[in-house]
Amino acid sequence: MIEKLFLEYGMTGYQIKALLTLIKHGEAKASDISELSGIPKAKVYSVLDQLVNFGLIGKIPGRPIRYRAKPPEEIVERLKYNLMAEYSNKLKTIEEVEEQLVNNLKYLYASTGISYKDLIRIISVGEASERETKLLYQEARKEINIVSKSFEYYPKVRKEIIEASNRGVKIKVLLLGERFLNEMSKSVQREILKLLRNETNAEIKLSKTILPLRGTIIDPSYEYKTGKAIFVVEDPKTPLYLRDAAITENPSLVAGMKKYFDLIWEYESEMFV
Repeated sequence: MIEKLFLEYGMTGYQIKALLTLIKHGEAKASDISELSGIPKAKVYSVLDQLVNFGLIGKIPGRPIRYRAKPPEEIVERLKYNLMAEYSNKLKTIEEVEEQLVNNLKYLYASTGISYKDLIRIISVGEASERETKLLYQEARKEINIVSKSFEYYPKVRKEIIEASNRGVKIKVLLLGERFLNEMSKSVQREILKLLRNETNAEIKLSKTILPLRGTIIDPSYEYKTGKAIFVVEDPKTPLYLRDAAITENPSLVAGMKKYFDLIWEYESEMFV
């Protein structure tokens, strides 16, 4: 089990064996670590050097050199730091070539002669839709319009919503009225509403009617120039995890969805108090 956890941090099999050997047996020299762990003698020194460079073990000077594992808390913190540093470097590399890659892809795309852009893109509800929703919140510059039953997924997107609120994005949240909820959903909704009130600048309303869609609309334009949206069609007969979500970057469709949102917000909902 513990080996699998270390693999999640990107460690190799030999690195895990050497580290666990030191944790179990305390200080040891390379030859002992090789014998106890089963790591070939030809490889054990390079593996130990890697662990030293990662900050997971220390060298004790002497003849021969001995090795000692760092405390468990320090090991985990170093593993986290190393992962973050690795991803940060990868992201920096990607950002450095981003413009060049986009231009090359645009050239290839233009060479096909195709100018059609999909009206919507279908993705699965769950991790994929949560990831896309977070991206929308991060991209929003002017406004975010949210339609949900109870906004039960708020804890998963909390960071992005708070950041959007802090940078001055106008947030409207339209939730299903309590008369349409069971007791469990009512309880969830009340807790989420408290968090929204305390943590964001969001305006909140409860609908007086059933809501046919759930989702998020960002930065719509009635001039049909900007806007993105993700939405799920309400279907009580189908569990949410079996449904698909749709994403659109078509400004006209986004504007139409915004008009639908505004009508319900203005005439078929009431302020949360």
